[in-house]
Amino acid sequence: MQDFHARAVRECGGELVAVANHREETARAFADRHGIARVTTDWEALARDADVDAGVVATPNALHAPQTVALLDTGKHVLVEKPMAVSVAECDAMIEASRLSGAQLMVAHCWRFHDDVRALERRVAAGELGEIVKTRGYGVHAGWGPAGWFVDRSLAGGGALPDMGVHAIDTARFILGDPHPVRVCAEIGTRYGDYDVDDDAILLIAWSQGTNSVVESGWWQPHKEGLEAETEVYGTGGYARIFPREEPSEDYEHCTQPMYTAQMQEFFAAITEGRQPRPSGEDGRIVVGVVEEAYRSAGAWT
Repeated sequence: MQDFHARAVRECGGELVAVANHREETARAFADRHGIARVTTDWEALARDADVDAGVVATPNALHAPQTVALLDTGKHVLVEKPMAVSVAECDAMIEASRLSGAQLMVAHCWRFHDDVRALERRVAAGELGEIVKTRGYGVHAGWGPAGWFVDRSLAGGGALPDMGVHAIDTARFILGDPHPVRVCAEIGTRYGDYDVDDDAILLIAWSQGTNSVVESGWWQPHKEGLEAETEVYGTGGYARIFPREEPSEDYEHCTQPMYTAQMQEFFAAITEGRQPRPSGEDGRIVVGVVEEAYRSAGAWT
């Protein structure tokens, strides 16, 4: 996702001044792709650098909170990748750092900025589908799953649920007008791989305005009923889904640059206007809270 963010900064008129990565060769390759002059393995130096106005934190999940707080503490605005953190307690620390410093904090739930997601959100808000009874969302990889830090619980905080499921959770919440969860039930397991994180989950979320959402997440599934962040909406006045049911063609590109650019535009606009961006730290905290409650409900790792 780092390349999407870098292109978005450029397309929004921003300047990429530095990149930090603990592997210098990786950072240099990234800098070469995007014309970034400064490369470092010391992200803390960038947090202290007065020439840096804002940062994008796109590191393993367990690093989101300490890196974001360090940037916010020095007055730098932050766009942090999803999931916002690995616990609600870490989310609270990030939100408090933003409040104390006055620097803006935004969480990169990118699907809110996809044209088709926004179109369905508008239809729901206009009442076109009547009262929304339930939604069904998907965050599933079929025949594939990640490796590296994604399957290391100490770095990722979980498996497919914080990796893929959070897309479906936040997309459903956005389409429904950002209600609050009042109850979360889940069954979570490790069925497809040899690692200590989850690769299969089904969640039931009851929202404050009365809608129930079913969310499926997973890696290495033999089949997926919907593309990443797909959400089906069932209302008293009709049914709709974000993306076509038909399997996409081989040249179909699901995750595209325009939604990342729109996301960065919101980040820049919030900084310029001195307002809280959306999705905010509070929005990100709600998603992490749903994940926490799901693991608790399933008795995972307790």
